[in-house]
Amino acid sequence: MTCDSCTRSIKNVIKNAYPQSTVDLSLNSTELLISTNSEIQLGKLNEIVSQLGDYKITDKKSDVATFVKFELETNDKPAFKKIKNYFDDKKPLLIALFVVIITSTCLSINSDSDELFNKFLSYYMGMFFVIFSFLKLLSVKGFASSFSGYDMISKKIYKYSLIYPFIELVLGLYYLSGNTNLFVSIFVIFIMISQTYGVVNVVLNKKSIRCACMGESINLNISEVTLLENIVMILISSYMIYNFIF
Repeated sequence: MTCDSCTRSIKNVIKNAYPQSTVDLSLNSTELLISTNSEIQLGKLNEIVSQLGDYKITDKKSDVATFVKFELETNDKPAFKKIKNYFDDKKPLLIALFVVIITSTCLSINSDSDELFNKFLSYYMGMFFVIFSFLKLLSVKGFASSFSGYDMISKKIYKYSLIYPFIELVLGLYYLSGNTNLFVSIFVIFIMISQTYGVVNVVLNKKSIRCACMGESINLNISEVTLLENIVMILISSYMIYNFIF
């Protein structure tokens, strides 16, 4: 390994192969530590990392510095540790959602009491779309590759996944400017249902598929948190539609 990017690439590719594992690897060390409750084969590991370059992992209990330790976690570990590992894995997404909620609260706090809730929802939608569009715009092609793997519209029309980050950015700026519109809310429900349908299939079938919501720069698999995030957006848009009609 010659740079931090190499290290991240190796860690990410192993995490994709073993989603429930934790991978410890640094540029200053040639020791790779994988902690998991799954069976790991050294041959498969080498097959995975060899796709990234001239890398090889060996398991040597000697003075040779280059080796891999296999630490098998048992299923009877304390419940709090399981919960901690779960939330550690989802930390980037949870932090992003926390920032969205806090910022939306600050922006709406001085609104009139009868408009406070509606303003909060509008700012929440705006901050959500702006923050997540930024992450996607860092690598549009990388995002599109992941997004088209589960989003129903992108599976049919790949170009849609390429313009989706820009759609999110426009929607975010629209909501942050204080605008709400019946047809915009209907459009948001439409695009979110397309994603949610794919996410439900992934979660129910327990597939290991990269979540495109955080873009290409953050390695995160689709999970129940992703599903909840989409459902919340659908519910907020449905509430806005209800307000327009009634």
